[in-house]
Amino acid sequence: MTDRVQSVAVVGRDAPLWLTAAALQRALGRTGLRVHAVELDTRIAEVDVYAALPSLRGLHRLLGLDEDLVLRVCRAVPMVAQRFSNWAKGAPPFLLAYDDEPPPGGDLPFIQYWAKGMIAGLRVPIGDFSLGSACARLNNLPIAPSESAGLSASYGYHLDAPAYCELIKQLALRLGVEVSGAGVRNVDVEGDSIAGIELADGTRIAADLYIDASGSEARLIGRLESAEFDSWGDWLPCDRMLAVSGPRFPRLPAFSQVSAFDGGWVGLFPLQDRTPLIAVYNSTTVGDQDVIARAGVIARMPISGDAVVSELRRGIQRFPWIGNCIAIGESAVALDPIDAVQLQVTHGCISHLMSVFPATAGEFPEAEAYNRSIHSFGSNLRDFQAAHYLLNRRFDDPFWDRLRDSGPPPGLERKADMFEARALVPLNDDESFDEQRWSALLLGCGVVPQGYDPRVDALADQMHVAKVQGRLREVAELARRMPSVEQFLGLDQPAAAQVSG
Repeated sequence: MTDRVQSVAVVGRDAPLWLTAAALQRALGRTGLRVHAVELDTRIAEVDVYAALPSLRGLHRLLGLDEDLVLRVCRAVPMVAQRFSNWAKGAPPFLLAYDDEPPPGGDLPFIQYWAKGMIAGLRVPIGDFSLGSACARLNNLPIAPSESAGLSASYGYHLDAPAYCELIKQLALRLGVEVSGAGVRNVDVEGDSIAGIELADGTRIAADLYIDASGSEARLIGRLESAEFDSWGDWLPCDRMLAVSGPRFPRLPAFSQVSAFDGGWVGLFPLQDRTPLIAVYNSTTVGDQDVIARAGVIARMPISGDAVVSELRRGIQRFPWIGNCIAIGESAVALDPIDAVQLQVTHGCISHLMSVFPATAGEFPEAEAYNRSIHSFGSNLRDFQAAHYLLNRRFDDPFWDRLRDSGPPPGLERKADMFEARALVPLNDDESFDEQRWSALLLGCGVVPQGYDPRVDALADQMHVAKVQGRLREVAELARRMPSVEQFLGLDQPAAAQVSG
């Protein structure tokens, strides 16, 4: 019988390296697995920020990472939604909030009752029926127990990126991960297999399994004969990113602010001590210096300090697992920073790897399952992000007109068509965003349901009206009772928040 995997070398940088190494050590260290992290030079600048979905809290719990420590060390601000403005000229901003899915086996999704009311003349937007959206507008957090089993919401984070990377590194070290910081001089490749890694100091590392967490460099998997990267640039058009900082908000908002402009978008991601500003744009439409000059004006915030500009790669490894090498995070799936998915890609890859971690060293039949899952997972995220671009309503704007006229990925087209037909979003396996968030996004992009589930008509009109009105009251009352961001963080900042766009 072939021996079990006894050693793993994780080669990478920043959060993907340390999250992967820590997760493997935490889950499998007690089985005798040896985890060795090879640290490459950081690509995180002092101005950088991570926006993270609520699912990251679950990963932190599995790693034994205390939330209070994360909030304090990373100067983090909890985030219950993202607010999108200027994606449709003349249309109001819309929120994508992190409402929890109701328990299975209950009533029809509320969007069905809302769609029937909307078709009959209801003019209350869907966001008013979302606990997360209501909390975001009040700068409150949905953390108090809800008396309603069907109404609850979660929050993610804005995290100071350098501080977060250092925190996760220290966690990995405490868990027992071995670390080499010399960098990689050479990767010894034999066909579609890695035989060893030579470090810059001359040390040679050999392992049963190699994990590439190097990001867009794809330092390991990119060396293999079968490696091939498929671009998603036609659907995710922005290829440059600028990062800079502005002052702290007088009162911390509970959401990110994302505003479109003629060449891309600008996002504000508040922290406890500053406000990182990220501009993501298409380099053939607008230049770096133009974005640097305009970013603060678009965001309506003064900016200071050095601006850091970097390239964005968008696409997927055709085979994220080849031989004894597995790509994690951006080495496997490279996406746009929109929708707070920077750490979600790494988290998703780790989760899929853990579910099929090889039972034995050698042939690795698990690779096929991993490759299939990562393609599904990555394509679903791509479609969600592509909706912002391809379903935009910024008419008479050349960059946005070209995107709107291009063909969407089949998965996005299927979701938009079904939602327009009957307020239903057909979800795939390995989705990161549930039906509620997909519905909010499609509505925000101007896809309006023309029908609804016929089972809604089983409810008498009077009861239907009462159900809708009751939901509206319940959301408003619950949101008002939730603590503010300042209360949650133990801060005393009485000034009003001003987030424009």
